Amino acid sequence: MEGQKTIRQMEEALLQVLPWWNYRLAKPFKELLDEGVSLEMYYCIQILRWVGKPITMSELAEAAHMPKQQMTKMVNRLVEPGLVERVYDPADRRVIRIRLTEKALSYTDQFLDQNAGYFRRFLEEIGEEDREDFMKALEILLRILPHLPHTETEP
Repeated sequence: MEGQKTIRQMEEALLQVLPWWNYRLAKPFKELLDEGVSLEMYYCIQILRWVGKPITMSELAEAAHMPKQQMTKMVNRLVEPGLVERVYDPADRRVIRIRLTEKALSYTDQFLDQNAGYFRRFLEEIGEEDREDFMKALEILLRILPHLPHTETEP
């Protein structure tokens, strides 16, 4: 039963954190995005940056936990402004891979330069000790979150 109590406490803590995360970080971040680039499009660009090489539509959809059909539409929306491109795999011309363009890399670098000020002000307003704890918490989240299984929203 002790394990159940720990899981229950984690559930409660997570449900307490989510609104704060949304209103203090996610929502302002979404408002900073340029028109024409949705939050999902930005996430897709970041996934491609993290992977660091062209990947197939199936691999991208899996990494984003999104159906392939929905990812195809997302990629189309990223191809239009020239943020990603489809390229043939040199080893197998039947395979098409998705890769970031220089425009996407410039966009994300420019976005960080222009909009980091919001987060910088936010981080500067918390005390030194809290800032260190927040950084440790982020490092732990970055280590754990990519390994969480994708679950459906139904219980």
